Amino acid sequence: MIYSPRVQRVTFTGVGEARIITISRRLAGTLLGALAVLVVGILACSLSASQILARRTAPLVTPTRTPRPTWTPAVQGMLVASPTVDSTRFPNLIPTTAPSTPQILVAGSAQGIVVPQGGAAQGVQTVVVILVTATPAPPAMPRPSGPTYTPGPTNTPGPPTATPTATSTPSPPVVVHVKINQANVRQGPGETYPLVTRLDIGTTVTVVGRNRAGNWWKICCVNNSDVWIADSVVTVEGPIWTVAEVTDIPPAPPAPPTPAPSPTPSLTPTYAWGFHLQQTPQEFPLGQNFFQVSAIIYDGATPLWGYKLKIRKGSTGQEWLSSGSESYWKGDTIQWNPPPTPNVDVKRNVKWDSNSVSVPMGDDVWEVTVTDGAGNPLSAAVRLNTSVAKSKWYYVIFTK
Repeated sequence: MIYSPRVQRVTFTGVGEARIITISRRLAGTLLGALAVLVVGILACSLSASQILARRTAPLVTPTRTPRPTWTPAVQGMLVASPTVDSTRFPNLIPTTAPSTPQILVAGSAQGIVVPQGGAAQGVQTVVVILVTATPAPPAMPRPSGPTYTPGPTNTPGPPTATPTATSTPSPPVVVHVKINQANVRQGPGETYPLVTRLDIGTTVTVVGRNRAGNWWKICCVNNSDVWIADSVVTVEGPIWTVAEVTDIPPAPPAPPTPAPSPTPSLTPTYAWGFHLQQTPQEFPLGQNFFQVSAIIYDGATPLWGYKLKIRKGSTGQEWLSSGSESYWKGDTIQWNPPPTPNVDVKRNVKWDSNSVSVPMGDDVWEVTVTDGAGNPLSAAVRLNTSVAKSKWYYVIFTK
């Protein structure tokens, strides 16, 4: 509680005016002295408290709120004691009769206060009254509390997300392309296994396995069954590292025993065909990118008339027939370049070249067969490997 002194001057009319003024001055001096002592005491207490707090080494303790004094308001009126006058200094100002009751000063009243008068002297008596009013303590401020935590929204789990299943891209199949004509296909990976069939050049078959050495391929299918073909007669295409090794390979059959040689009777050999190749075909430089063959078809002495050559290109399967053979000889002169190699004259009775059908020679395999006038084969096919880089023409002799 804080007390604020408030001075209110009250004027009385009476005989003791001089005494009242002296009392007022003494009372004011007394109050000022008491106030000075109070200020000095407060300063001393503050200094002592500061020193005590500075000397303390113990941990600080959180101060608690000191309860403030409560104040109970008084009634609307305040009792005012009757003033006394020093009779030695102002003998003539002492009232003859004392008031019957204490005078009441009503705060905020507009009415005057009448002081009883006595004696012969008339004057104004002034009384200084200090009104002490209680200033109510300010309301206690609420202690600030920490921030209020507001929980965020709770995540409600939805349905589980399906994990996508990894899909693998299938590898392309591995295939082999037959690069020679009449390539052997066998029951197992080896030349001792029985022969199943032969495949023409350009045939494409799917690979399903390989042997450990990697020199034979298991292919599918020939006559609805898996068979084997040698790596040397095919060209492989595709991711060969994906081809699995075949482990359940049946053992190779034993090679048939070599029969003891028997005396060969001196008989004229019999051929399955009406004509056979008399000697290895000869090759001569050509320098052009077309296939050319000159041939003799005779009975061993006389040129035969009316037979034809059947020509087949392996990579495309195209076939052509030449004109019929003559019953007389024609000659070709082989000119060597560069000289001094002498020229060579060769005889023939039939000839064909791919330039007449506008087909280039290319790097390929060509077949030459003797036929009758209707194109029916009368000999086995003779295979000739051609190369553009080393262009040649061929000389073939067929006889009965």
